[in-house]
Amino acid sequence: MIKNYKMKMIWRCLMVLVITSLTFTACKKMDSTYGKFIVPGGITYVGKATSPIAYDGKNRVKIIWLRGSDPNATKARIFWNNYADSVEINIPPVGDTISYIFDNLAEKSYSFVIKTYDAKGHSSIPVELSSTAYGNQYQSSLLSRPVNSSVLDAKGKITINWGGADISNGAFETEVKYTDTLGNSKNQFFPISESTSTISDLKPGSSYQYRTMFKPDSLSIDEFFTGYSESGDFSFDKKDWKIAGYSDQLNTNNAATFIIDGIPEATRWHTNGSPYPHWAIIDMGAVRTITKFGVWRTTVDPASGDTRAPMRIQFLISMDNITWTDLGSFDFNNLINGEHVYPTPTSPIGRYFKFVGLAGNNYYMTLGEISAYGY
Repeated sequence: MIKNYKMKMIWRCLMVLVITSLTFTACKKMDSTYGKFIVPGGITYVGKATSPIAYDGKNRVKIIWLRGSDPNATKARIFWNNYADSVEINIPPVGDTISYIFDNLAEKSYSFVIKTYDAKGHSSIPVELSSTAYGNQYQSSLLSRPVNSSVLDAKGKITINWGGADISNGAFETEVKYTDTLGNSKNQFFPISESTSTISDLKPGSSYQYRTMFKPDSLSIDEFFTGYSESGDFSFDKKDWKIAGYSDQLNTNNAATFIIDGIPEATRWHTNGSPYPHWAIIDMGAVRTITKFGVWRTTVDPASGDTRAPMRIQFLISMDNITWTDLGSFDFNNLINGEHVYPTPTSPIGRYFKFVGLAGNNYYMTLGEISAYGY
């Protein structure tokens, strides 16, 4: 048994020697394979650009990063166009941030690589970031936010009702430019989130201009603008209006007041059994210059549109509800829904206007709404 035990120990020792020899040989081979990548003394890396950000702009890009804590970094180089172009920037010994603006860039996307260097030429590991320079192509795609209506009340306040904005392209604000009551040029800025904006100091008799402001994204250093648009005619606020007289009405559910309630077609004035002409006088609550009228037929009964609306109408204007100036008579197509617009080329001035239904296909008349525009 002692003899067997000694034999086992001898075999174990031989196995350990063989394994040790193989391991040593393998390590020598590995050292030979990777030895060429080992630099005596090690590789010196400079602190890299910290938290870099690229800001989009109009044919330009601004790159900024934190100076970092490595005091050995003395300069940086920014590469672009697949390292074909580069620019060198000195890193001052003091300061919190490093920045550089690339001007006169073609409109496209860019990839930038930043490397920092010490005085001996050692570099940092590269830091890559992307950005876009915007230009005429982006500018031409911008759509101005429309104005659905501009409502003028008796005190001179303008309420602007905005349409939808081109948010997908970066619309964020609308600028309104006008002359105030003191004769000064003034600009107000309204966020896209507002569906309604007001101006309380517009010079009487004047209009305003507006344009939409854009940023391609939240990191853009430049703003883009649409061209200015004119406000056009103001719609007079009917909350200041009242019916100062009328020829006849069927009952209170079909009263003349419904033609100035601001509900164009869903209510109506229905006259009684008296024959044409049918008329109503509207007090606008302030002296106005009228540039056009709007008239609607009703859709109360039937819902498709009431053909009992007049076929011939007339407008008159007055300062005192006594002396009237005839603004002319016009055809009204009582087969069509929606607003029928009647310009007044002479831009008459008055506080009162009179609507007259002159003729129709019935002796009585129905009507949906009347509006007036101007300043």
